[in-house]
Amino acid sequence: MEKLKSFFYDKKQQVVLFSSTAIALYGYDQGMMSLINTNQDYLKTMGIAEEDPQVGVIVSVYYLGCAIGAVLFSLLADKRGRKPALFGCLTVASLGNLIMFLAGIGNTPGARIVMYIGRVVMGLGVGGVDSVVPIYSSELSSDDARGKAMAQEFQWNIFGLNVAFALNLLVTIHLGKTNQWAWRIPIIAMQIYPVGLLLFIERLPESPRWFIFNEREEDAKKSLQFISGEDKVDDELKELIESHEQESEGGTVGYLDMFTPSHPQFHPTMVTIMGQVNQALTGYGAISVYGPQIFELLGYVTRTSEYLTQGNYVSYFILMTFAWLLIDATGRRQIMLAGSATMIICFGLLTLFGWLASDSDKYGIPVQAVAIPGIVSLFVATGAFGIGWLATPWLIPTEIFPTTARA
Repeated sequence: MEKLKSFFYDKKQQVVLFSSTAIALYGYDQGMMSLINTNQDYLKTMGIAEEDPQVGVIVSVYYLGCAIGAVLFSLLADKRGRKPALFGCLTVASLGNLIMFLAGIGNTPGARIVMYIGRVVMGLGVGGVDSVVPIYSSELSSDDARGKAMAQEFQWNIFGLNVAFALNLLVTIHLGKTNQWAWRIPIIAMQIYPVGLLLFIERLPESPRWFIFNEREEDAKKSLQFISGEDKVDDELKELIESHEQESEGGTVGYLDMFTPSHPQFHPTMVTIMGQVNQALTGYGAISVYGPQIFELLGYVTRTSEYLTQGNYVSYFILMTFAWLLIDATGRRQIMLAGSATMIICFGLLTLFGWLASDSDKYGIPVQAVAIPGIVSLFVATGAFGIGWLATPWLIPTEIFPTTARA
């Protein structure tokens, strides 16, 4: 009980809890849309068929919003501070979620357009969260525990994924796929995250690094007192000032500088971009959104596929524990390479087993003989992605960029 009390009174743990819950927003959307995409009332309300490409387009425009929101709120975080940027993106995410919930309610016209708007607006907010939260939490973490803190936060991304899919599955089982509330309830339930975080954010300090960057040493000192207590303030403040002076020698860094090959920040920028691009190219985003359909391709009926998807997400959450145990111990590069090698093998096996399952009658192979190894391959690939690639591409830029360009 004492450990539990100390967790909630420890200021650094409060920052980790806030950041983790914010990151869970991103995971919640992935789990939320998995079953909404197959709800018959949702498809009817949107005026599309289950095989219509617009099912995927509605999902993907959210990521367009994320990309734009990440840039806009990063600029705001540099100019106005991390907390104002977080307040803004949480408000926008909440608004977008509400628009999605209201799409087509009461048979109002233009449901699909409203849903598109809601997806983009929510993407703007969640994209801002995903870009600002890692910066904010890393600037309030000690150097030797930064990787662990980031991995713990992204484990909550998977927690959000689990909660969304479990809630979706629960209401689908009890209400059926033809009931509008089976898809509206999981959408509006997401409001718990941004609203709760907006109520809590005032309890947290601004980043002391941002204060130092803006020559507000007294405010930085107060922020450090809030996080570390009186004993360590002077030493930590001195370190931050010295670090800022060293970083300032390179001058202010703008977006154009980052894409100028001769500029010192060009290489860190390319490392960061390619880390994010390669994270997307692992293909795990598709597994998160279309998990049930993948298990159906292995030969399972819809409900069994949904249960297997939930099992995969639970396994994902548990295996993420190894990420925060290993990320500081083994190093960023090694853990990413190990994750890549494991995913290459597992996705290759999954492709083979999926092909054999689809033609099992032709080759006289029992479906379970190839479906079960396919399940194992997917579960292992999911764990490898979580351990090696989920948090690491977000951690690296917080360590290789100066404060002038970090957000």
